[in-house]
Amino acid sequence: MTGLMPIGVFARATRLSVRALRNYDRLGLLVPASVDPDTGYRRYSVDQFPRAGLVRRLRELEVPLPEIAEILAADTPEQARAVVERHRVRVAARAARLDEIAGRLGAVLAEPGRVSGWLGVYERWRDARHTARTLVRAPLGGLAETLAPGFARLFTGLAAQGIAPAGPAGSRYLSDDLDATELEVELFVPVARPPRPTATITAGELPGCLLTATVHEGGHDTIETAYRSLGRWIAEHDRVLAGPAEEHYLVPPAPGVATTALRTEVTWPVRPPSGS
Repeated sequence: MTGLMPIGVFARATRLSVRALRNYDRLGLLVPASVDPDTGYRRYSVDQFPRAGLVRRLRELEVPLPEIAEILAADTPEQARAVVERHRVRVAARAARLDEIAGRLGAVLAEPGRVSGWLGVYERWRDARHTARTLVRAPLGGLAETLAPGFARLFTGLAAQGIAPAGPAGSRYLSDDLDATELEVELFVPVARPPRPTATITAGELPGCLLTATVHEGGHDTIETAYRSLGRWIAEHDRVLAGPAEEHYLVPPAPGVATTALRTEVTWPVRPPSGS
């Protein structure tokens, strides 16, 4: 046969490694034009250059081998384009996730100086307040998605009893198991009078106490910066934690409200150390 070349020459000509060519042969993606039955030596045709170039290009674009097989076996250009589009959507989702990670890394690098979205730590006294409350269990990875319907039920229950909120809604993180995959969260709304207990809401109370607090600007996905700032301040000022962490949603998510406009007061009940 003429126009054939050994695997080493074909590898150099197509910029594919010999190891890759052997793997593509095994998978049926790029089968040699001829294989010597005695020696097993592979020989390739110059007519296979276009197919080899397509395989190499798709691998450079990180298309998985099974999907390359689908593209090569496609009966129509539309079928091949559908496979490529599926991979494009997957890559776009991964790129968005990497952008999110990059943003969070930027916040980490900015500490311990003043971070955009953190307005400093302060202390304030909070008098005891009546609340309407409900409890939810929220997975660590989907906290915001769980809290939103919980607050919807809470506000619906208040409206049914003709009770208006007397302050910003908030949440208290009751779980203390650091290894748990779920958190027990109390959602609350300050009220002037306790609600009648129902299947969705009960009466509660925010205790009177000293709060160490900071205001976080922006979405909940970067709020850990505020918590780290509080933890550092509490350690530096020798305070003792006296209750679960609380978030007070001064400017909560709502239609038409930009993420940059959100404001959350993050607080921890504290007391001075014994003997001070």
